[in-house]
Amino acid sequence: MTGSTPPPEAASTGLTADSSPTRPSGPRPLWKSKAAGITVFRHPAPLVLWWGWILFALVNFIDIAVSDHDLYVLRVSVLLLLITGITYACTLHSRVESDADGVTVFNPVRNHRAPWSAIEGIYLGDSIEFVCARPEPKKAKTIYSWALYSRRRARARQQMQRGFFSTRRAPVSSRAPAEAAELAKQPSAQLMAAELGRRAVEGRDRGPAQGFLASRWTWQPIAAILAPGLLLLVVLLV
Repeated sequence: MTGSTPPPEAASTGLTADSSPTRPSGPRPLWKSKAAGITVFRHPAPLVLWWGWILFALVNFIDIAVSDHDLYVLRVSVLLLLITGITYACTLHSRVESDADGVTVFNPVRNHRAPWSAIEGIYLGDSIEFVCARPEPKKAKTIYSWALYSRRRARARQQMQRGFFSTRRAPVSSRAPAEAAELAKQPSAQLMAAELGRRAVEGRDRGPAQGFLASRWTWQPIAAILAPGLLLLVVLLV
């Protein structure tokens, strides 16, 4: 960040140590603490979309329940289930969780887990991006967070007003401004990236947790999409 000189180790990882004793805080909807020291990061809008869709689907299912039960109604019901599964994967399931040991990126059908020692950088592009180390001879891999998207217009305005980001992707500082007025001007994705950067620096300083990026398919959202998708294919062929 302009006006601060990161220590050599932090600069090499794309993370900047926070010299301020004040811990940055953000609007509660952006990150929320849970049990076992887990903090969930997500935008509020996907949750609004999810519950709005659930309400819409329930109204339609009630209407279907009192109507004639023919093949067309069955197809509509299965289609509603398919859209519900897709919406679940892209909204309620998708998030980023951090804890004392590392960060987990929940994307619609694939989860990525990296200890803080494996985080080489956190960047703000079209979404918050995590550059994670992998075992040799594999190169580091960039994980794009589906849930923590960044609005292009907000990023462009930030570039013009403050010159915070360069023309190439720039490392996100782990320090957020202390002034409430400055915090209010920052896009929510930038606030979350700064908080995750701060936690990454603290996690790397603690040291002992070692490991690399681990990725796996997430069968719960996959099943929520595939099951009604296959059923819809069957009823369309009937």
